[in-house]
Amino acid sequence: MTSDSSVRASSTVEPNDELGGPLRRTTQSRVADRLRVEVLSGALLPGTRLLQTNVAQRMNTSTTPVREAMRELAVEGLLDVDPHRGVIVHEPSRSELWEVYEIRMILEPACIARTVDNITDGETRQAALFTEQMEGEHDPGAWTVHNNRFHAYLAEASRSPLLASFLMNLRNRSSQYVAASMRESPHRMQEANREHAALVQACIDRDVESAVAVTRRHLSSTVDHGSSHLGTGG
Repeated sequence: MTSDSSVRASSTVEPNDELGGPLRRTTQSRVADRLRVEVLSGALLPGTRLLQTNVAQRMNTSTTPVREAMRELAVEGLLDVDPHRGVIVHEPSRSELWEVYEIRMILEPACIARTVDNITDGETRQAALFTEQMEGEHDPGAWTVHNNRFHAYLAEASRSPLLASFLMNLRNRSSQYVAASMRESPHRMQEANREHAALVQACIDRDVESAVAVTRRHLSSTVDHGSSHLGTGG
């Protein structure tokens, strides 16, 4: 187990957040993005305790945006608030992995089928740009963040806001497993990139059957790889 002080400090100076308003929100977003990548890249290990003052000092900001960023990541399931230990990095378990993906296996194919029916040509072009960006990303943590945004974009194109919201929550809770899979099996990023490209092509072709098949294969591969990198307990 490591402390948050063991993570290499960034040389980037955050803007003064004391002015409030949009600038404060921007600082919160930047802190959240950095913490998110640190968790997903493995720089912050599961079980690591995070102190607001330490994170604020490391990121050259006040504790206010740090506190809000931690709340944001807690909602995503990346951080846990323990009454005795404070804020800690979520510790994944095999049982949680299977539960999350069991539900995703039901909802995700239904969502992508609706996406194929409703996505616009402009949205397919944007989705293709997402895949190109991911192909150039080799850091597992940053790649996982892009991966979430890609799938969220496709889900929003389903024109089913409630379904997309459910899936966003599940996808956030999948992030640590996805990132761990990519760290332990780097070739999996290339496989996933190919699956993403096939998914976009199925949307372009208006091929629901192919989109559903790719989605199921994509989820199965991720859960198999993620499970193999967890212990036998939990």
